[in-house]
Amino acid sequence: MPKRLPKLPTLLQSKIYKTGQTRSANDDVVFQNRANRNGTVLIPFESIHLFDISVFTSNRFESGFIVLISPEAYYTNPDALALMKARKLKLGVNTILFYETRAQWNEFNPYKNKLTIAEKRTSPIDGHFVARILSSNSKDEEKIILGFNTSNCKGAGIRVAEYASLLTIKASHLQLEYLFWLCYNSKEVALDAGMTESEIENRIDAISTACNNQKLSDTDRLYKTRIIDNAKNTICPLCLKKLSAEAFLLNFFESSERSDINKDISPINLFHINQLKIGEFNHAPYNLAWGHQNCNMICKETGVIETIKWMKEVVVNTIIFNKDSSA
Repeated sequence: MPKRLPKLPTLLQSKIYKTGQTRSANDDVVFQNRANRNGTVLIPFESIHLFDISVFTSNRFESGFIVLISPEAYYTNPDALALMKARKLKLGVNTILFYETRAQWNEFNPYKNKLTIAEKRTSPIDGHFVARILSSNSKDEEKIILGFNTSNCKGAGIRVAEYASLLTIKASHLQLEYLFWLCYNSKEVALDAGMTESEIENRIDAISTACNNQKLSDTDRLYKTRIIDNAKNTICPLCLKKLSAEAFLLNFFESSERSDINKDISPINLFHINQLKIGEFNHAPYNLAWGHQNCNMICKETGVIETIKWMKEVVVNTIIFNKDSSA
């Protein structure tokens, strides 16, 4: 692909770029807000059995990992300590205590054990605990937010299920742009957005060539995963309607304020065909699609395939119910 390509419309470029970032998170949680997907991952201790031991002894995560263990498990469960040793996990190096409740704080107060606040994402962490405890009705029990809460280091890391390597992120960006150009009206919309015909053709040729070279343009595979239809047009993976390229250039406020918009043109969201899940790495090409915002709200965190199974069950149950009620 040429080093310098004609620029995409700003909203489209931003939409594609943001797919390489995690979802938003507020200051009261331990996760980073809108961080890159190849950042430091946070792995709940109760989920470490879902990963091969090599994950903890290799560079599988480009920016490293931090295991979060509850104070109860660390101080009262001998099996937990044995498992930590087997997985080469050590408090203050690649593992920290995560305080989430007032009871944990009172019973296993870290300061009584001379533990220090963790503030460093790379191993060794040089700290032992982090706290995210909400305030209660009592005036004496204000919220406790300790560790990774400064403006320079806010959030300890990203959800492990959202992780993707930099190479995967770049490949995903390529395929997602390729899918935009497969929209039935992409060229007309790009022209209206300010691109010239030659810029559009140059961009399409370069993206198509790059996707071909990286095996990212297998239309049979895209069709089987409900990402394009048999006419090779990009569709919403839930409702299966063709996507209008115009929708990529709308934000939520524009679409809600404009009464003249075709009802089929809804703001576009990123879809995961198979949902993000701890122990799997599902933010990857051929599992990512574009779809209607409203359809994505139905899927939520379940993923397209599981949502379809649920919808089928609802339809079948409704048919049975209607037959029984009319009998």
